[in-house]
Amino acid sequence: MKERALKTKGIQSLERAVYILDEIKNNQGPITLTELSHKTSMSKSSLQKYLVSFMKTDVLLYDESTRTYNLGSKLIDLGLHALNRMDVISIIDPFLIKIKEELNQSSILSLWTEQGPMIVKYQGSGRSINVEIEIGYRPPLLVSSVGKCFVAFLPEPVTKHLVEKEIATYNLDETAVMNEINEVREKGFASRDRQFGDLPGNHTIACPVFDHTGRAVAVIGLIGFTHDFNTAPNTKEVMKLKEISKNISELLAHQM
Repeated sequence: MKERALKTKGIQSLERAVYILDEIKNNQGPITLTELSHKTSMSKSSLQKYLVSFMKTDVLLYDESTRTYNLGSKLIDLGLHALNRMDVISIIDPFLIKIKEELNQSSILSLWTEQGPMIVKYQGSGRSINVEIEIGYRPPLLVSSVGKCFVAFLPEPVTKHLVEKEIATYNLDETAVMNEINEVREKGFASRDRQFGDLPGNHTIACPVFDHTGRAVAVIGLIGFTHDFNTAPNTKEVMKLKEISKNISELLAHQM
């Protein structure tokens, strides 16, 4: 499948844009238009069209005093996101095993995408019957504990358009939704204790994971059957999940 995808014709202008950025990166410092034209074997007029778009999207910065281009904040932001995602995925397994051993519950790790949350890791409880979630599943924002956790701890502009869409789709009361999100923010975790649509399990708990800047980069959660565990703030499940999410966040902070 991968080989077939690579043989499919791509977008040449996008490939050329990445090539230009690679040459700027390889220069290990600001670069002039003349230097970039020489390195890429592209005309200055062709390059300028790419550079203008790069600057409009904060991919590149331009210094008028030296007439040089350098990598911009957008690339730094994307790089940090990629790094954090790799870090949290690489360190999560022992914590999911810990949940299995100490709480005998199934657990998940979810990352944020432009389309909303996505489940990227699942660990069964070890019981004969588990509540299972497929890797790649996208839980809704406002009626799942994972989604509510992201809404509570991500910057509002990141989730705003998806929140508005779900309020309309599920015919939700906006005031009630915002009150619940504020409560999640105050408690430090989100929960769901009733069935909604095809969401697996009736009881779920979710806690945010933060990077070194305090940005929510992931959500870790417990999933179980009805009455399988309690979602109240002082229960062992909630306390343990909050402890684990804090430990993961501290590990991410120390890696920077």
